[in-house]
Amino acid sequence: MEAVTADLGFRYYALIHHADLRGSPPGRVDVRHYPEAVAARIIDEGRYRRDPVIRACAFADGAFLWSELDRIIHLDRHDRRCLEAGQAEGLNEGITVPSVLLGDCMGSCTFAGIKSPKRAVRLLGPVQMIGIFAFQAARRLVTGQRQPRPVPRLHPRPRDCVILAGRGLSNKEIARTLSLTPRTVDGYMTEARELFGAHDRTELVVSAIFALRPLSIMPPISVQTNGVIQNGHILQHPGRGSDVNFD
Repeated sequence: MEAVTADLGFRYYALIHHADLRGSPPGRVDVRHYPEAVAARIIDEGRYRRDPVIRACAFADGAFLWSELDRIIHLDRHDRRCLEAGQAEGLNEGITVPSVLLGDCMGSCTFAGIKSPKRAVRLLGPVQMIGIFAFQAARRLVTGQRQPRPVPRLHPRPRDCVILAGRGLSNKEIARTLSLTPRTVDGYMTEARELFGAHDRTELVVSAIFALRPLSIMPPISVQTNGVIQNGHILQHPGRGSDVNFD
């Protein structure tokens, strides 16, 4: 990293997970040559969530210049003070490459403190490729080679509950639709959250979509309801003004 940083014309680099890195937690990337004062604020004081560059990574679709941060996020006075403090430490311009892997927290590769700031824009492409490779390599070093995980499998009824939850039904409404007790639905939803490691209802539905692929290819749900059933569709669902399609 030191050789690449120098060849690109930068003075500093950082490969980090966007997490609390105090105490060198296992499985987290933290490889950097950075000004001590800046590293102390972001890492030692745990202020990474408030750092404007780290925040911008969540909204950027690739490598970005620090001088164009205001095109990615709104910069308030605190953000501008952070950037000014960095400039005082030699971080006059930087390029950051976000790194995202499903199931892992976000990370990034940053090169900063360039000798010729006007040259930075021409380095976006090379830094994008270098940054992605560098962070992936660093992650493999600290976590080892990840083994493919088996796809979580839901039994039919818990799966039906997740599908209906994704369509906006509450647990009580799901219970009525599937002719189950509310306690049974609560149990199925808890089981599904544990299976996918989801913390809440929304995260469960999103995780299930990613893991199980389009839920629309699943067989129609067999239900009993006061509404009219037609080819797997429930028409005039109780308490709902619109049709609910379970194909």
